[in-house]
Amino acid sequence: MKTLPNVGGEQYAPWDIEDIDKSTRSIKSAERTLALFELFSLHQKALTIGEICRALDIPQPSVTMLVRNLVKMGYLEHDRGARTYIPTIRIMLLGSWLHRLAGRKGDMEAHLDALMNATEETTIIGIQNGIYSQYVSAQLPNQPTRLEIQSGMLRPMPRTAVGRALLSRKTDAEIALILRRYNAEVDASLRYTLPEFMDLMNQIREDGFAQTMGDMTGGFSAIAIAIPAPIGKIPIAVGVGGPIDRITVKKTLILEALAAFSRDYNSSL
Repeated sequence: MKTLPNVGGEQYAPWDIEDIDKSTRSIKSAERTLALFELFSLHQKALTIGEICRALDIPQPSVTMLVRNLVKMGYLEHDRGARTYIPTIRIMLLGSWLHRLAGRKGDMEAHLDALMNATEETTIIGIQNGIYSQYVSAQLPNQPTRLEIQSGMLRPMPRTAVGRALLSRKTDAEIALILRRYNAEVDASLRYTLPEFMDLMNQIREDGFAQTMGDMTGGFSAIAIAIPAPIGKIPIAVGVGGPIDRITVKKTLILEALAAFSRDYNSSL
């Protein structure tokens, strides 16, 4: 599995999910289109064809044809001088109705920003994507050392605070299935036995929050809780992460801030 450099620990990009049998895929252009826009979301800058090819591991002729078609449809802008491509406002407008609906049901970005200001640590919102927790929004503090998170990142659910918070809302049978799939994909040193992981789940259910201490990214800790989704039925989780020493000192503050986030957010739904 590919890793993204520039951040401590392993991180998984949306196009690297390997738990889907690729031999069953039949609509490659649709998958590649979505992967391309996930890539733009991750890097948040204009990209060249070469950069897209390397990131998505797609042959250059296929990438060239894909971006040319998207330019013709008005979804990408082509800078001929720089030889780069970037999404147009049309992409933003496609999801604008969802943003307005979510806004009426609670401005999640504003709540996340307030949480970051209260804790002065990285704040994250994540959802489940297969056996992974996917970060869909993040706010980074102005700290020299901080947990570096980018929207779109995927990490194994059993190893993250966000993932564990989401898993704690599932049935024991659902947890066992995800854990079995996770164990099949990682080195033996990273696997969990079902009894030890269920003990962890029961503790999270009792405490009302999940916490990791370097489980995913060495030297960093995160605390997360599950909250209702503003749209649809997929649960979401919100978390706060940073260096272990700072999170340990701020634990009470973070738990109070997360409780306030949940209370204020739920009252706006």
